[in-house]
Amino acid sequence: MKWGLALLALTTTACDSRPDQWDAFVYPNRNDLTKHEEIAGFKTFELCQQAAIDRLRMLADPDGGDYECGYKCEPRADLGGINVCKETRK
Repeated sequence: MKWGLALLALTTTACDSRPDQWDAFVYPNRNDLTKHEEIAGFKTFELCQQAAIDRLRMLADPDGGDYECGYKCEPRADLGGINVCKETRK
């Protein structure tokens, strides 16, 4: 299970085995970060951010959701499969 909140908390851990790419994490309910949609594979933060914002706008309650973009994210088996990113931004 992926935990969005842990993604925020673990951004200082470097994961250098992935190619340079940004992944978007869209949370339909900003109060429940355990449920999210991942959109992977952007070359720049700006492309990731735009895709995340566009996806948020498609939700039934766009103002109730949130997003973040992570750089070089990958699941960590030693953390139960939680995504860990080298960097995250909004």
